[in-house]
Amino acid sequence: MTRCGIGERSTVIAFARKFFNDPRTSVADLLRRPPEGYITSYDASLDAWRSSVIKGLTPKRIESVLSNADNGEIADALELFEEIVQRDARTRSVAGTRRRALTGLPYRIVSAADVQDDVRDKTLAEEAAAFVRESLDRVGGFKTSLIHMATAIGPNLAVLEQIWTSGRLVDIEPVPIWRLAIEPSKSFDIRVRTKEHPSTGIPATSPKFVVHVPEPSCRSPLSSSLLHAQATLYLIKRLALADWAAFVEQFGIPMRIGKYQNNASSEEKKSLLAALKNLGSSFYGAMSQNAAIEIIESSTRGIAPHEAIINHCGKETSILWLGGNLTSDTTGGTGTFAAADVQDDIREDIRDADIESESTTVRDQIIAPMVRFRFNRTDVPLPVFQRIKPETVDRIKLAQLLSLATREGLKVPRDWAYEQLGIPMPQLNDDGTTEAVLEPIDAFADGLTEGLGGSA
Repeated sequence: MTRCGIGERSTVIAFARKFFNDPRTSVADLLRRPPEGYITSYDASLDAWRSSVIKGLTPKRIESVLSNADNGEIADALELFEEIVQRDARTRSVAGTRRRALTGLPYRIVSAADVQDDVRDKTLAEEAAAFVRESLDRVGGFKTSLIHMATAIGPNLAVLEQIWTSGRLVDIEPVPIWRLAIEPSKSFDIRVRTKEHPSTGIPATSPKFVVHVPEPSCRSPLSSSLLHAQATLYLIKRLALADWAAFVEQFGIPMRIGKYQNNASSEEKKSLLAALKNLGSSFYGAMSQNAAIEIIESSTRGIAPHEAIINHCGKETSILWLGGNLTSDTTGGTGTFAAADVQDDIREDIRDADIESESTTVRDQIIAPMVRFRFNRTDVPLPVFQRIKPETVDRIKLAQLLSLATREGLKVPRDWAYEQLGIPMPQLNDDGTTEAVLEPIDAFADGLTEGLGGSA
C-alpha cells in the first residue's frame, strides 16, 4: 500500500489541489494551512442498512469473499471479519486479549534527541516533544483513536479522520470499516466512501486521514490479515456445532419405549401410547415386544467427534491470535496450570510487533503533520510515540545484587532500594520511634542464598 507523507512534494500538492481546489497551492502554503474542520460527509443510511455476510456462510462463499478481498474488493471481507469477532465467543475473547495487550499499556511522547544519535538541534527536538505532549492532551479523541487503531489487529486495516482548526489538531474520529474501499489500479490505495462518492470514495491521504496497516503488503492489506485462517476455522466450528446440535436432538434426549403383546388389541396399544405421552417425554414410542431398536454410535474409540473438532478450532484460534493456547484453553490436558502460569497472555514478540507498528503510524501520520504545521518547516526532529512495557523484576536476584554492591562500597539510594524490592519504608510512631522491624537473621539469609545456588 502506498502511504503519503506530508514531506512528499507530489503527494502534498495533489492533496492540496484535491481539497483546496487551488492549483497554485505550494508545499509551504499547505504547511501553513492544513485541511480545516470536517471536510468529509457521510450517508447515515450506509451505516444503518448493511447486509450480513455471515448468514448462510459456505466454503464457496468464503473462497469468493477472500478472493475478492485480495483483489481489492474489501467490503464483504471486512464485514465478515467483524461479524466473526462479534459472534464467536472464542474469537472475541482472544481478539480482546491481543488488542488489550497493546492498548492497556501506558504511553509517552519522547524527544527524538533521547532515542536518536544524529539529532543536531536537541533544543528544537525537546520543544517539538513538549508541543506534541501538550497538544495530544487536548485532543479529545486521541485515546479513543488508539483503541480504534488496535482493531486493525486482525483485519490489518483501520482508518481515522483528523480534524484540524487553525493549523492545530483538535479531534480524531474513527472511520467505520464499512466506509472503506480500495483502488486496485492505484497500488491498492485506501479510500473512504462519502455521501458524494458512495462507491469509489475519496483518497484516505495524510494529513486528513490516518491509515493504520500493521503488516504492510504490496497487495490489498487484507491479504496479510488473519482473516483467511480465521474464516476457515469459524466455518468448520460452525458446521460442527450445527451437526452436534442435530446429534443431541436425536440421541441426547432420554427415550421411552413401551412394549405390548403380539395379540394386543388396538385399544391396548392406544392406551400404552397415551401413558407414554403423559409421562412428559417428547421422545417416546410403542412397539411389539418382539421388535428391537438399535442405536449405532458414530465413534467406537471414546472420542466425541463434534467436540474434538470444536476444541481443535478453539486451540488453533488462540494460537493464531496469541501465539499459544495454554492461557485460554486447558481442555483435555494435565499439568496445564503450571504451563499456563509461565506463559504470557500473548507471545512477547507478537506484542512487540504490534507496539512497533502502532508507534510508526502515530509518529508518521499524526505527530509529523502536527509538528510541521506548528513549526512551518520539514526538518524538525519528530518526537517518538512509545508504549511503556512492564518490566519483570526478580527481586531475590536483585536483593543479592544489592547486597554485593553495598559490600563493595557502592552507594545505593535507600528509597530506591525499598521501592525496587517492593518493601515499604518503616514509618515513625507518634512518639518519634520507628515501628517494629525484622532483625537480620544471618543463618536464614545464608540458607536462602545457598538454596538459590549463590554465595553469601
